[in-house]
This record gives sequence, structure tokens and C-alpha cells, in this order.
Amino acid sequence: MKNTILVLFTFSVLTSMSAQSVSDALRFSQIESASTARMAGIGGGMSALGGEFSVINVNPAGLAIYRSSEFSITPSFDLRNTTGVLAGRSNTQVNNNVSVFNFSNVGIVLNSRPRGRWKTSNFAIGYNRIADFKENFNFEGQSSGSMADQFLELATDSDGFGIPANQLDDFLAGPGLDAGAIIEEVDIEGNWTGFYFNDFENAEPGTQLERLQNLRRQGSISELSLSLAGNYQNKFLIGGSVGIPILKYSQSRAYEEFDPGPGEDGNIPLFESLQFTDTLSTEGVGINVKLGMIYWPTPKIRIGAAVHTPTFYSMTDFYDTSVGYTFNENGIVSGGGIPLEPRNIDYGFRTPWRFIGSGGLIIPRLGLLSAEVEYVDYTGSKYNLDKNGNSLFDLERGDAVNESINNELTSGINVRVGAEYKIERFLVRAGYNWMGTTSTDNGGSRNRISLGGGFRADRYYLDFAYVRGNTQSVYSPYNLRNDAAEQRVDRTLTSNRVLFTFGYRF
Repeated sequence: MKNTILVLFTFSVLTSMSAQSVSDALRFSQIESASTARMAGIGGGMSALGGEFSVINVNPAGLAIYRSSEFSITPSFDLRNTTGVLAGRSNTQVNNNVSVFNFSNVGIVLNSRPRGRWKTSNFAIGYNRIADFKENFNFEGQSSGSMADQFLELATDSDGFGIPANQLDDFLAGPGLDAGAIIEEVDIEGNWTGFYFNDFENAEPGTQLERLQNLRRQGSISELSLSLAGNYQNKFLIGGSVGIPILKYSQSRAYEEFDPGPGEDGNIPLFESLQFTDTLSTEGVGINVKLGMIYWPTPKIRIGAAVHTPTFYSMTDFYDTSVGYTFNENGIVSGGGIPLEPRNIDYGFRTPWRFIGSGGLIIPRLGLLSAEVEYVDYTGSKYNLDKNGNSLFDLERGDAVNESINNELTSGINVRVGAEYKIERFLVRAGYNWMGTTSTDNGGSRNRISLGGGFRADRYYLDFAYVRGNTQSVYSPYNLRNDAAEQRVDRTLTSNRVLFTFGYRF
């Protein structure tokens, strides 16, 4: 008799499938600088020109352009469509839509004009929404392989022998054994032979399972910034800012695979279904510094450079996980469950350095052109699990994830270009934003096109922008080291974003 039950459990730490993972390191390191409508409409690349509040996110020297005090506020609306296609025969695309409304910018600039060669000395305080994580992502279809293959792989050492049950990891292999997704092989006397097996080892190559997943993400990164900049003789501008980002992120996921075959045995004898669900909530507060300069070789040409230190986060994860396995033996489907308490873990996280070069050309009575290039080495993202209360296993897992970051991520070049055309008090804008690959398999590239316009009065101004973005990536619900079938889901996220900015000068 096969003795298997449905077990609910909590991992001591979530694996790379969820918290403290390569994907989270990348997610928390990619930020959006264009939090106002003018900056968004021009493609986000006007940091050498300044005079726009969200420029402070990129090059704080742009704050020195202001010749008066100013208040601005920007509400935005984002409609997102995510498609998922599971690789396999005849699998269809699954679509999901979500909408997001928020205030992407609220800021105030205080202008002063000291005596002497310094033309301005400006201070600014503001709030900017620099990342938004809301997304619904589903996939379904048939393919070969099972998550139980991952459990088996983790329970077996490099020589092919099993790791004793009391030494299995607490994340996947140990719970997989408890749930019956993997089984100890025993001899005639009931003693363990040193090997494990699962219900899929004797399956015909290419045997299909039905699988589906529902994933929901929420959250954002909002940054409070304090900035100071000065203009020296309308020739050389310098500035700096301190950013305090507040990160909130949550994810809930339900993954299931089951045997679609007919009869009691179906495609895989005994196997009926496997379920994996988890929920994760991450909270964090960080700090960073941005430094920048802008040089005017002529009144019409602007050249800028900026550097952003890493953001150093203090973070806490709250999560719970469950795994289930059911089987059909002699026509009887077996299973059960026992809930366990969720867990939380404290850790540190560091984002990469960022280096930005920019240029701008002012065309009198017509408008302007702008361009910006940003370099980010995503391998600079690092986790630090060396915190009170964390186990030695936590530390070792943190080291393993950091090694995966070095192996799987790469450096990226982001390019932003745009133009603004002036018709008396009205302005028309267009821009393009290309974000290079972020991983060694050339995945994760993104691009955006933008259009916008504005109106300038003596004391106030109005701007609007439309930004359409497209991100393509590959997702896998579980990972395998060996040659067993690995799941590939092609994911495309399309975003349609509208921003409106109202500004008042005083």
C-alpha cells in the first residue's frame, strides 16, 4: 500500500521560486524615472535639460534650472495586459487585464538666488512612484514533466544516491517526501536502500500532464526625495539628493498539475494531482544617494552626467506555502492536509550602481532634442541574510542566490531619446525608451514609445502623456538542474499608461 497524504507546511525560507530570488532581485532593481507627464512624453531622457521635477530622479543637478518656486502633482492611470503561453503542443494563450491608478508625483521646489556667482540655490522635496508591480498572470495547457521531478532531483546527490530523510532541505525535497511526491525505496525487510523514486520515472517519454497556474502580484516602490542644487554662472550646475524608497510587494500563486488521461491509471499510473501554493508579502525601507552635474558649453547645448549609489534596503518577508499530492490506488483517491504556521524572515538587499550620461539641444523658438544613456550592472544586486534569528541554512541559501545572480544576470544599457516642439504656449512631445537585456540568455528586454503635449501659462502649466510599453520574458514555475522536462512559459506584458501633471509657480 502506498502511504501518501496531502501535507500543508511552511518552508523555513522560500526557495528561488519566491522570496529572495534572482527574479525579485531584478524586479526590485528596475525603476521608472519618468514620474511626470512631460518627462514621460519626451521618453524619459531629458536629464541634461532639467527644469522638470522627475529629472531629479535621474540627475539632481537639473533642479538648479528652476528660476522660481513650484508645486506639481501627477495622477496616472495604467491598463496592463499580460499573456502567458505554455510551451507545448496546441497550448493556447491566456490573457489577463488589470488597471492601476495612483499619484506618480507630488513635489515642491523652493527657489533662492544667492548673491555672487551662484545664480540659484534650490531645494526640493518630493514623492515619486518609481515602480509598480500590479499584474495578473495565468497559463494553462499540457506538457511533459512534473514538479515532483524537482523534488527527486533535490533529494539525490551527484553520485545518484539519496540524501537521508533527516538531511533533506526544508523547502522542497523534505516536504515532497512527506507529501508522497517522492518515495523511499525499501528492501524486502522494509529498510531504505539509499534511493528515492517518484511516479514519473517509468512514464513514457513525452507523456503529457495538464497544468495551470494563477499568479497575482501587487505593490510598488515609492521614493521620498530631498534634493539640493546650485547654478554656477549659468555654466556649471551641480546637485545631489537623498532618496528614501518604501517598498511593498505581495504575490499569491496557485500551481496545479494533474493527469488528463482516461481510466483509473490515466497517462501516469497512480498519479492524480500535485498542488503547490504560496503567498508572499515583502516590506522594505531603503536609502540611496544621487549625484549629478550639467555643463553648458554654449547656452543651447547641455551635457550631463550622474551616478546613483546602490539602494540599501532593510526588508522583511512574510509567507506561507502548501504542497499537496494525491494518488489513485484501486479506484480510491487518497489525500489529507495539516496546516502549519506562516513564517517571516528579515534580511538586507542591495541594488546595483547606476551611471547616466545625457545631452540636450535647445532650438530657439522651436523646441528641444534630448538623449540619455544609462548603464546598470544587475549582477551588483546582492542579498544579505546574515541577520539575527536566521539560520546557517538561511546564510547558505543567500550565498547560493547571490551566485545565481552573478551567473544569470548581466549588465544592461538603457537608451532614452525624445523631442519637444513648441507652438507659442502649446507643446507637442514624442519619445522612445529602449531597455536592454538583463539576463545572460538575452531575455528581459523592454521598449516604450510615448506621445504627449502641454500648455504653458504665466503661473501654471498642464501636461499630459501617453506611454505604451512592452516587456517580453520567460517564466518557469519550477527549476531543474538535469535533463528532465523543464517548463517554459512565454510572458508578454503590455502597458498603456496615461499621465496628467498640473504645476503652479510661485
